[in-house]
Amino acid sequence: MTQIDIEKLAKLSRLTLSEAEAAQAKDRLQGLLKLMENLKELDLKNVEPMVADAASSLRNDVPEQGFSYQQAFMNAPHEENHHFAIPKVI
Repeated sequence: MTQIDIEKLAKLSRLTLSEAEAAQAKDRLQGLLKLMENLKELDLKNVEPMVADAASSLRNDVPEQGFSYQQAFMNAPHEENHHFAIPKVI
């Protein structure tokens, strides 16, 4: 990680860093990258995933009949031209 990388990250994050803060950020990011490198060394071939497959717990995406106009607006306090009318906020 170079000083240019830190400056680029700061710009993308819209941060203004002093030289001391940039040096501290560089040290911390290098530490994080080192930890990630350590994780790559682990043999995880026989380790089962700890999270469930999200796709298996979702229902099938099947088109269904939607609400009628009357059902959609029956509890609406105000309606104008087939739209929900709300008080002006600004």
